[in-house]
Amino acid sequence: MHRARGRATPWYRAKVAPRRHTRSASPSPAAWPLLAALGLACGGNEPAAGHDDGSEGGSSGADGSGGSSDGDGISGADGSDSGGTTDARPDWVHDVAPLVFEHCVPCHADGGIAPFSLQDYDSAATWSGSIAAQVQIGLMPPWHALTTDECAPPLPFAHDARLGEAQIQLLADWNSGGAPQGDPADAVPLPEPPSLDLADPSATVAMGGSVTVAPQGGVRDFFHCLSFDPGNSEDVFVDGLQVLPGNRAIVHHVLIYVDEGAESAAWPDGVSHDCGGGAGVGAATLVGGWVPGSMPIELPDGVGLTLPAGARIVFNMHYHAGDDSEQVDDATALSMRWSSTMPQYVGRFELIGAPGAGELDDPPFSIPADATDHVESLQYVVPELGVPEVRVFSVANHMHKVGVDMRTSLTRGSDDTCLLQTPRWDFNWQRLYGYDADIGAMPEVLPGDVVHVRCTYDNSLGNPAVVDALAEQGLDTPQTVALGEGSLDEMCLAGIGVAVRVF
Repeated sequence: MHRARGRATPWYRAKVAPRRHTRSASPSPAAWPLLAALGLACGGNEPAAGHDDGSEGGSSGADGSGGSSDGDGISGADGSDSGGTTDARPDWVHDVAPLVFEHCVPCHADGGIAPFSLQDYDSAATWSGSIAAQVQIGLMPPWHALTTDECAPPLPFAHDARLGEAQIQLLADWNSGGAPQGDPADAVPLPEPPSLDLADPSATVAMGGSVTVAPQGGVRDFFHCLSFDPGNSEDVFVDGLQVLPGNRAIVHHVLIYVDEGAESAAWPDGVSHDCGGGAGVGAATLVGGWVPGSMPIELPDGVGLTLPAGARIVFNMHYHAGDDSEQVDDATALSMRWSSTMPQYVGRFELIGAPGAGELDDPPFSIPADATDHVESLQYVVPELGVPEVRVFSVANHMHKVGVDMRTSLTRGSDDTCLLQTPRWDFNWQRLYGYDADIGAMPEVLPGDVVHVRCTYDNSLGNPAVVDALAEQGLDTPQTVALGEGSLDEMCLAGIGVAVRVF
């Protein structure tokens, strides 16, 4: 196996990780634009008193450390309480609350997916140090598609969640100034937080039965399939869909298939236990997926996924028992939005990498124990397509917990164009990334083009995610990691949305 050269220090090893890297030379016009709708969110865990700047990259995100100037998040440098009414700026009511409500409250709300709320001054002031530290090093809001020395996407990404430099400085100044509240009587109107739900769904359907997950000896990963009846009485074209996990503590990832023959309708309560890694039926078409951190899948204007009348939707659910307790999922659901009008392009998703289409550059796939900066790479040659036009509308990188960096690129002749790089890989925040462009402006994919997928791994105790994965298995020393579905196995897989023009 070969090792990458000239790579930046991983964020969890760096004293202060850069927010973005230097742009390289302009890419080829053969680039594949991407398009996917992404929500905006912030995150973290627990505030850590007495840690003034959270500059250790690993602690600021793994444990939410990075407290305020004196540990409580709301006291001024002179020890006085500056949390009440004050003329100091920036303050909460005029400056910080509008920013937090727009970029953080979609997750950090009562009942949201984040572990604490930022909906009021007292809550936010407690976390002021951690907020300032995590946005400064680029961990929050979560966004992992970065421009680097070796990846300069040709267009801006749609729905880029990153804060601007002025916004980052405002949060730093608010924290260093003692996190003042300002006069609530002068509070400015707050923006409505962006929704994380699929807009205007045509149907939302819940699973019909239940699945119980518990470790069986050393086995912690299980695959069960769920069948949903979307209820469409005519052929429709789906332009939005969302997986709603019923028990996030055990859902590792989900693959979404269309079962056109409705074979899965025969499953008792719509559940097929131990169905393996596919759809559990003879023929099905992959149309999407869900991984931790995913937002609703929304296709570009003019693109739709075909859903015939009477067809079923099948979820291949990868459940992972993270502890020894018995867990139940009886609430996983599906939301879909469709139209009966045929779109200009019909979409589907392809998996390229390992396991997927393509060939390893240096087989077999194996990551030695204690290896750092270990690389596995693959390539896929686009065959003769037999269709008038094909364009790419989205790309998602996927690894497990040993991964630290992934790059997906396209070559045509001597031109190499980076489609997506995620150099601060975090298993808990995976998304589809897309360029802000119309489908008609996205370059065409031609036979002979080559997709390259490169994954870098750190299989040492210096990688906090490896420590966590080992602990789940009762282990404390790294193991040789092979290709597979489990959290202590690995993948190097790009999910690519393709659109085929039909008229």
